[in-house]
Amino acid sequence: MKWIKCQVNEENKRSFSKAQERWGELRHCSGFMGQIGGWNRNDTYEAGILSVWKDLYSYQSFMQHQHDEIIGKSDQGSTYTNISVDIYEKIFNTGTKDITEFFCKGKLLRVADCSVENDKEAGFEQVQKDIWNTGMTSGMLSGAIGKRQSGRYLAASIWDNEDSHQRYADKELAALLKESEVNTGSLFELHPKWAVI
Repeated sequence: MKWIKCQVNEENKRSFSKAQERWGELRHCSGFMGQIGGWNRNDTYEAGILSVWKDLYSYQSFMQHQHDEIIGKSDQGSTYTNISVDIYEKIFNTGTKDITEFFCKGKLLRVADCSVENDKEAGFEQVQKDIWNTGMTSGMLSGAIGKRQSGRYLAASIWDNEDSHQRYADKELAALLKESEVNTGSLFELHPKWAVI
């Protein structure tokens, strides 16, 4: 799981968006499973892009052989002021199906980046399985938990509509956060033309 965040000035948002629409060549890359993204609801100058790869080898091969050519064609590098890229190993899905099966159906993407102390990682992972898989049901299409070194986790979930997500936020989120000790995360409104499936 690759999580990308970009800061984009107001005058460059349209150019950034157009450039993001030009990543369709990813479909032809070995091991690529899907990509979605959109603008942060609480920070309209932040774009978030989530891409999923079959394995680290496939992703590294893409970075070595295709990435620079694609970004060069789009000229996207000139459209943002800051970028952060983090790679996580997906350790399990939240819900019954793989998150990529819903990349074409989701309207909203909630992402939380969490740091967990080493001696609490096993407990944290169990809580994610127990709490989120049972608690995130109404309107959540699917989700995934990713892990990287230093006890960092990424919790991503896809939602079918605003009402479903709002009901979850109003009724279930506070209790789930208290039990799981994760941050509230950010909510991104998915841009259909950014999706590469």
